[in-house]
Amino acid sequence: MAVEKIRNVCLLGHSGSGKTALTESLLYLTGAVERMGKVADGNTVCDYDPEEVKRQISLSTAVAPIDYKGVRINVLDTPGAFDFAGEVAEAMCAADAAILVCSAKDGISVGFEKAWKACEERKMPRAIYVSKTDEENADYNAVVAALREKYGNKIAPAAAPAPDGSAVVDLVSGKAYAADKVNKQSEVAVPASMAGEVEDLRAELMEAAAGADEELIEKFLETMELTAEETARGMSAGILTGSFVPVFCGSAINALGSLLLLDNIVSLLPDPAKAAPAPLADGGTLKL
Repeated sequence: MAVEKIRNVCLLGHSGSGKTALTESLLYLTGAVERMGKVADGNTVCDYDPEEVKRQISLSTAVAPIDYKGVRINVLDTPGAFDFAGEVAEAMCAADAAILVCSAKDGISVGFEKAWKACEERKMPRAIYVSKTDEENADYNAVVAALREKYGNKIAPAAAPAPDGSAVVDLVSGKAYAADKVNKQSEVAVPASMAGEVEDLRAELMEAAAGADEELIEKFLETMELTAEETARGMSAGILTGSFVPVFCGSAINALGSLLLLDNIVSLLPDPAKAAPAPLADGGTLKL
C-alpha cells in the first residue's frame, strides 16, 4: 500500500474518557466487526485481556487496523491509567498523529493534560475528540471554552452537537448527520435552534484555518469566506505545523459522529511521509 494511503493515529486521554468505545465504533462502522461491543460488557475488540475485561480499563496499547475509503488507518488505543505511561510513549513513537479524547461531562482531566504536554514535546500533529455528547450533564461548549482558555486560539471546533444530542454538525460543510442503523449515518437538517451558532462557528473555523496559509488568509480577509475545500486545506496545514487543533465530537456508544471523524482522519491528518520523526527518550530519532 502506498504510504500516502496510511494513517497511524494514537488515541490519548484519561482512563474512562471513551477511547476504547470510540475505537469499537470505528471498527463497527467500517465493517471490521458485525456488532459493537461495550467496555461494560467486556466484549470490545481492544480490551481482550482477562484483566482488562475484569477491571474494565485498558492495560496495554491495542492496534486496530481499519480500512476506510481506500486508506488503512492504524488506530492505537492506549491505556489512560498513569501506571501504563510506557505503553502510551511507545504508541506515540509509532504514530504520526494523535487524537486526544475527553468527555463532554468531565472536561479537561489530568490524563488529557499529560497527553497534551507529551504531544507538545514531540511536536505531534493532533486533533481533539469530545466524547459522550449525548449523555446527561454533557456540555460541549463548556469543554471547548475550557480548552481555548488553557491552550489558546489554536483550538477550533470543527463539529458541534445538536442540543438534544441526536446529531452532529460538520462545520466545514455546514451539514448535520445523525446515526442510522441501516446506513450507519444519514444527513439531517441542521436544528433551527442552532442555525446562528453554526454560522458563527463556521466563520471562526474558516478564519482559524486561513491562518495557516498566506494565500488563504488573503482571500479570507477580502471575502470573509472560504470554500469547504479551502478550509480543509488550511486545517490540514495547520495541524501539521501544530498551529491549529480541530475539535470533533460525538457519542461512540451510539456511533454518532464517528464516520465524520474517520473522514477527517483521512483528509486532515498526515501520512507517515509527511509526519516528522518522533523524538526518543535518549534524544535520538526514529529511523523511518
